[in-house]
Amino acid sequence: MNNTEISILQNEIDKFDLFKATSLLEKVNKQNSHQHCMLCGTQSTFGLKLDFYNDQEGVVWAKAKGSIHQQGYQGILHGGFIAALLDAGMCHAIFNQGVEAVTGDINIRYLAEIPLTADIIIRGKINSSYLTLYKVEADIYVEQQLMAKSTARFMKR
Repeated sequence: MNNTEISILQNEIDKFDLFKATSLLEKVNKQNSHQHCMLCGTQSTFGLKLDFYNDQEGVVWAKAKGSIHQQGYQGILHGGFIAALLDAGMCHAIFNQGVEAVTGDINIRYLAEIPLTADIIIRGKINSSYLTLYKVEADIYVEQQLMAKSTARFMKR
């Protein structure tokens, strides 16, 4: 993302009544072991190359957009793709702490269909951690409406 795109993401976050980024967003460092990730990897040929940003309170944010390649039923995003976006949000909340971890289990609640071409905001946050276990959550929003949410446990690598 360039500075204009970061500003757009910041403006989208600021529209939320519940979540206010208290300071400027900073890019979450990419992990060398994640360079071929289909969502955030810089070396993935067909990946989205998502960038995540933290708001200095440990919450990470990203902006995404699906395409015909992530379609489930006609005109809406595939549930598996939505699950992957949620997983990426939670993973980056942990990356933001300088830790690598893998998904142990995940619970997803789909609240509404997400249109294929919608502008998506992903929010990820660590709720708690103990030794090698992280409890995290992620949400997906379209126009400030909560569309899907998840909780998961991640295990440190």
